[in-house]
Amino acid sequence: MTKRKLWQLLWRHYRTLLLTAGGVLLLVGIKEGYSIAHNPSRYVAQNVSSFALMEATHLRMETVVAIIVSLVLGVALFLSDNFTNFNQYLFSLPVARKQIYRRKIGLLIGMLVSAYMLAEAVFGLIAWRVLAKQQVRIDWLTTLYEELGILAVMLVFGLLAATFGLWVGHIFASALATFVFVCSLPFAYDGLINLAAGLTKLKYEQVDVLGQLPSWKPGGLLTTWVICGVIGGGLYLLNRWAFEHLSLENSGDFFRFPQWRGAVLGFSIIYLIVAICCSQFGNGVLGLLTDNYHAHMPLSTGIIMALVVAYLTWSLGRWFLYRPDRFRDAWTVKKLA
Repeated sequence: MTKRKLWQLLWRHYRTLLLTAGGVLLLVGIKEGYSIAHNPSRYVAQNVSSFALMEATHLRMETVVAIIVSLVLGVALFLSDNFTNFNQYLFSLPVARKQIYRRKIGLLIGMLVSAYMLAEAVFGLIAWRVLAKQQVRIDWLTTLYEELGILAVMLVFGLLAATFGLWVGHIFASALATFVFVCSLPFAYDGLINLAAGLTKLKYEQVDVLGQLPSWKPGGLLTTWVICGVIGGGLYLLNRWAFEHLSLENSGDFFRFPQWRGAVLGFSIIYLIVAICCSQFGNGVLGLLTDNYHAHMPLSTGIIMALVVAYLTWSLGRWFLYRPDRFRDAWTVKKLA
């Protein structure tokens, strides 16, 4: 089978999903543009002659929707094949699995990039036509830097979602794992910085190098793209290996690679301990439970919370990864064969 025919085959199968994702981003871009058009004073301060579009709304709805779309599209592009048996058809074709994987990732990245850039172009055009009448100049260069930084992050989220869609074969487990991991990422980063600051005896701001990056400057944008490139490249290679070693027998399992269950369970325990017990999230939970808020969690309390989180993660992990049919036994010390 030629590369062109493979492209056509995959496009025909996924075009509804891809075009829906692109349409959602475009509609949100139009909506954001007309939000500024209908009420420019809400987004632009008085006596401002120049600003970047991202400054008008800070974390815009379009940015949030773009990340959500990248997550849904990444998961669905790989997970949906388990229920349509499309993988069985693809793997029966006279074409290497790595070529199929490349084309699918190409569709994912191509749609995210093209749809997001088109949505931003429409948003910028509508905003420019309105703001030009008020003698407000848009700083297009700074806007471009910030948009490229968001695009890099969005692509990483798309590849991350593809990882869950590829490695987890059950729709509930895949959606839950994606939701928990993505929502806990900011807290995991906060916990990691807190740990590093405590070990090095430095202030939080001194350790938080990424949080100090100026995304509107070339240096900050370059650093963002390098970091996202390393993470995205690692996810791409990991998923390429997984796609080449997929077993159709495990298509509907909660985890499709049994040989990696122990490593995944160990990583999940450590990750959630850092994300919950070492971050402001855990400190906030402790404050809600005790009605006594601390600037830093006491060490003894942190150890107890870590043990509780480890037990819950270990039990739920055993249920998901080993025996989804033995929920009660997963909470005991019984061996799950």
